Amino acid sequence: MVSEVEKVAVELLYQLKDQKRRFIALEPCENAKALNVDAGKRVLKLSYYEALINARVHMNLLKGKYAFVFDLENESHLHKLQQLAGNSSEYHIYSKTEVNGLA
Repeated sequence: MVSEVEKVAVELLYQLKDQKRRFIALEPCENAKALNVDAGKRVLKLSYYEALINARVHMNLLKGKYAFVFDLENESHLHKLQQLAGNSSEYHIYSKTEVNGLA
């Protein structure tokens, strides 16, 4: 089964924070060409975790500049993610549709 993905809106960050899914991992998206995004933008995949240990395990599998765990309870991390998810950003951030469907 192929997972559906949607572009992350800033509002999603607050939904995740409210639901205690505060640890965020970003990684390069392997299926960027299938998403039909602007050629000059980098595409990242957002994953969320309730427990820091799970986010760290995920990040330990990655190498390079994306190996960082964001904490939505940290105001500077939240601000950085807001910038990355904004319309004027050089990034497109996507997540699974089920995450965006959270209410």
